[in-house]
Parts: sequence; structure tokens; C-alpha cells
Amino acid sequence: MIVVTAALKGGVGKTTTSVYLAALATTNRRAAILVDADPQASAAEWIEHAADERFERITVVEAPTDRLLTRALNKAEPDDVVIVDTPPAHERLTAKAVGRADVVVVPTRVGGIEMPRVEALMEIVPNGTPAGLVICSARTFTRSYRDALDVWSEAKVPVWGTAPERVAITAGPTGPLSFDGLEAYRKVWRRAQAAARAAA
Repeated sequence: MIVVTAALKGGVGKTTTSVYLAALATTNRRAAILVDADPQASAAEWIEHAADERFERITVVEAPTDRLLTRALNKAEPDDVVIVDTPPAHERLTAKAVGRADVVVVPTRVGGIEMPRVEALMEIVPNGTPAGLVICSARTFTRSYRDALDVWSEAKVPVWGTAPERVAITAGPTGPLSFDGLEAYRKVWRRAQAAARAAA
């Protein structure tokens, strides 16, 4: 299964989402592959340097070009779980990854400029490929958060989960994954798996 984490805008929680999903994919001692297609290689650095036992079962492949991304995805076996962290503001490479996806997870935040970016991303997702949002760094007690949920519901864009605003969730290589982050992204992971199975 190829899960692509995609956003056309940086700073929305794409790398955090990719790392947590890769960690959750290792549940029950499974292995996972994280393909880091972002030239900044933030996901790769996080996996390589943070002390978390889940990361021991994740293989990191850096693939910041079309050729390397294609090669990495072509090497995936049918039983592999592959999480792809795409680069921000690189529509061509993102479109290539999304075109190979079994399911697309779209991180976003609450705010006025986010919806057009998400809509633009959804337009490059192939028909029949399931895609859903995860709202990152959310202040779930605010009216703006509730309004955002209503907007996405009206637009018929599924929201698969919410990652609350917590410093520990986005701590990166400085520490292990947070309990709050794992709980939040577990819902996203289950819904992504269910959507991929339903579409298969």
C-alpha cells in the first residue's frame, strides 16, 4: 500500500503526518518504508536521529527527484507499506507521487488561505483514489476550528482526523513520538487503510 502525504503549501504538518503514519504502520512488528521526497529531508532526519523504538522498523529512502521517486516506488513489493512525504510547492513531483498512491492524506490547518490550496491539491488526485484531510496543530475548542469542519463537510471533503496543537507532537528529532500524536494519527491511519481497502 502506498500512502502519499501531500500538500502544496509548506508548514501545514506534512512531515509530522508522514512520520507518525510510518510509525503507526509498524504496529504488530510490521516494517514500513518512508520515502522522503522533500529535498530538505526533514522526515529522514527525524527517523534517523530520534530515539523511538518504532523507528527501528522503518526503512528511509531519500528520493527528492522524479527519477529517484520512481525508482523507490518501483522497488516496493506488493506487501510493503510505503509512506511518501512529498515536497511543498513542487506540484510536478507531488503529482507524480499522488499518481502512484493507493490513498492520499492531505494535512492542512485552519485558516482562510488553506482551502484553495487543498482544493488545488485535490484536483491532481486521480479519480478513484481516496483522499482525506488531517487538520494539524488544531485548537479544537475554537469557533474557527468548528467552522472549518463545517466548510469541509459542505464541500464533501472527508476529514479523517485532527492533530491538536501540542509542542510534543511536532518535536521532531529531539524526542520520541508523543502519546497525543500517536492517538490523533491512529484515527487517520485507520481511516486511510479503510479507504484504500474500499477502493481496491
